[in-house]
Amino acid sequence: MAFLWIFALAIVAVATAEEAPGPAPGCGEPETTTPKPRRHGIVTNVNLCNRTILEWNGRELPASCTVHCPNKRRDWVTNRMPCLKFSNKTFLLERKDGAQPKYTCRVGFCFNGRCEPKRPLHKVPCTVPADRDERNE
Repeated sequence: MAFLWIFALAIVAVATAEEAPGPAPGCGEPETTTPKPRRHGIVTNVNLCNRTILEWNGRELPASCTVHCPNKRRDWVTNRMPCLKFSNKTFLLERKDGAQPKYTCRVGFCFNGRCEPKRPLHKVPCTVPADRDERNE
């Protein structure tokens, strides 16, 4: 009889010593999602107006030919200024140089607040710069 009591106490001790079981696999765990690629960088000026930009060969060009300001005011970028239209496709390179991921952009020209693609289509590698404030006058 004493053997049964010792055996029962041993089972209770082992059961309480183990960690409580966690949630079943796939339940309660946060899903890992990859963020969508950013389509442009945003530059905010001293008047709190936002303009969108993309970078090609170290040169920043407008991604949208419209500048968005407070009070829903919109200004146009100068007509015939070069601009870039973003594409989700990565630019085909023969080798990877370890730089930022290169996307494909189409070169165009600003006309009445819109980026009109150049004809024939001219595709170039572009990068999305980080957002920044340009608070100097």
